[in-house]
Amino acid sequence: MSPKTEILEQLGEKAIQLPSLIGEALNANDRIKLRLSLLQEAGLQAESPGREVRRFGAELRTVGIEDQAADHMVAGARMVGPERLYIPGVGTLVSGIAADLETMLAPIEAADAGAGRGFAERAAALRTAMPAAEGDQIDRRSIDEMASARSGSRDSVHLLVMDLHKALNRLAAETAVETLDGARVHSLDARDRRAVQAFMRGLNRTAPLAFGHPGLGTTAVRAGGRLTIQNDIGTTDAHVLVIHVDRGAVTVTYTDVHRPRAKFFVALFEGREVAWSSLAERSADGLSEDVFYLVTGTFRSADEQGLDGFLEFLGSRIVFLIDWNKGRKALQTFLGKNGAIGLLTWAAKHDIGHRAFLELGGADLIFDAIHRAAAGRIPYGVRLDQALGAEQCVEFLRHVLHDASQGLAAGRTARLIRDEIQADLSRRFETAQSSALTVLVRHLGVTRMLGAKLTDALSMLSLEGAEERQALAARAKQMEEKGDRLTVAAREITAREAALLRPVIDEVDDTTDALEECAFFLSLLPKSDVAIFNAAPLVRLGEIATESVGHLVRALSAAVRLPLGQRLDAVAALQSIDAVVEAEREADTAWRDAYAAFIGAPDGTTRTLTLGLEIARSLETATDHLSHAALALRERVLEELSA
Repeated sequence: MSPKTEILEQLGEKAIQLPSLIGEALNANDRIKLRLSLLQEAGLQAESPGREVRRFGAELRTVGIEDQAADHMVAGARMVGPERLYIPGVGTLVSGIAADLETMLAPIEAADAGAGRGFAERAAALRTAMPAAEGDQIDRRSIDEMASARSGSRDSVHLLVMDLHKALNRLAAETAVETLDGARVHSLDARDRRAVQAFMRGLNRTAPLAFGHPGLGTTAVRAGGRLTIQNDIGTTDAHVLVIHVDRGAVTVTYTDVHRPRAKFFVALFEGREVAWSSLAERSADGLSEDVFYLVTGTFRSADEQGLDGFLEFLGSRIVFLIDWNKGRKALQTFLGKNGAIGLLTWAAKHDIGHRAFLELGGADLIFDAIHRAAAGRIPYGVRLDQALGAEQCVEFLRHVLHDASQGLAAGRTARLIRDEIQADLSRRFETAQSSALTVLVRHLGVTRMLGAKLTDALSMLSLEGAEERQALAARAKQMEEKGDRLTVAAREITAREAALLRPVIDEVDDTTDALEECAFFLSLLPKSDVAIFNAAPLVRLGEIATESVGHLVRALSAAVRLPLGQRLDAVAALQSIDAVVEAEREADTAWRDAYAAFIGAPDGTTRTLTLGLEIARSLETATDHLSHAALALRERVLEELSA
């Protein structure tokens, strides 16, 4: 005896029609929900006649309602009393709801009269309470009572439909007469079987990415002249995927309590020539969320191969919906909501799931990597994309999703996968640090050149005219502006690096500013005062500042190589840092000597005294900033040694 015959015999003669009854009942479920949506939308339109009228034509045709008047119900709705509405065709709509309730009851009663008795009694009571809708008029309260899905309150059409739908899904699973590539199927013809097999090829290809999480059960049935495929995406009441396969077209109906996930689902089919309806909001008081969202898409193809290809792709996308909201919330901790959705979209496009990431701890997996690989490199309260940079953060999280999914699939231990993720994050911070240090070396190269030009100008002051000094000031301004651009570049990197490097960048920038200011003061010295201007004390200050820049360049060059683990580089960096600090002490002495020389000059004027002291102060200030930069760099070097 075949499985189909055995099951039909156990159910009795009445149940021989069960597969088609289940299919018709599922179609009736779609019709009732749409009729209730029509009622609610018409009520809103009557209360706010100025709002944009929503059209239901495409959705009505999808569920088999060909009544042309139904699409005009919303536009024609108006208030005729304080709580009384006129809705054209509402009487026909209400009677249609009653008829569809009977259709939904039929397979449940056929399978088990006892189990269906309770549903039948509820349906009878609700039909009795339905409004007569005489003259196409109805009370607003009647609409609310029928559409209410608030559990724990009085019974309603919506509550009964939800319960009947769950019972139908259970019945379809329990009475399946055949399993086809993992799908539970009823009464399929040869073409239906190929379509289901195409769908299941895609589903089974990506199903391992769920890593055992439930939510991919598929049921298929032929009823009403078309194939209906339904997939159990998850346990959420309103998370439903229904697929209708007709000649030349596949229609997808998707509902979800999470609007972002519904938009994500639509985005998965970009470039697939699917015509989507607008994303409609529905009332869902009795569900885990206050509302749910419905969208319908249609794909058309003149040949069966095109339809099968779309069904295969559709089946392969479902796994990316499982625990999607959990994945989004975990990822948005590190790069924001839109960034997280973009990352999940990229992962689905490349067949990389997020379930493995969640299995390994989700957000905690990243926090642990940050704690182990980047402690001290991210200031408190700074998000990972701000600390590492948006592009680097996205690339890192892409690797996290990929390595987690591939690692678990390959049987690698969770500890090994975590270690690989931590090593990747550490490398990215080291790369960012090296980039910032390299920019700093370039900036100091400009600063060193400026210091050398200033020292030469002071040494040859008696040989140069005012035009040369003014040209130097202009050149110094250009070099300072170039330094500013390098500072901006370094700050962009350190906005995503450790706070310890930011002071180094700021102090180097201030050094360049001080030297540019020195060139400006020198340009103000009139030719008539050159002979009495005592430049000798300033030359020594310029030499110290220029040498100090050179020491800091050597310190930074050695620091760039620190991630390679060469201890000699650390020693070289610390020695050069010490030389910068020592140079600042020498500059203090040289500044005092310059101060004394200008104050004690017998032939000096107020002008030469002022300019001499300002130039000396600018040069000494430059060495102060260099010393501060060196000490800040010392903290970074010592941190690297202790890592």
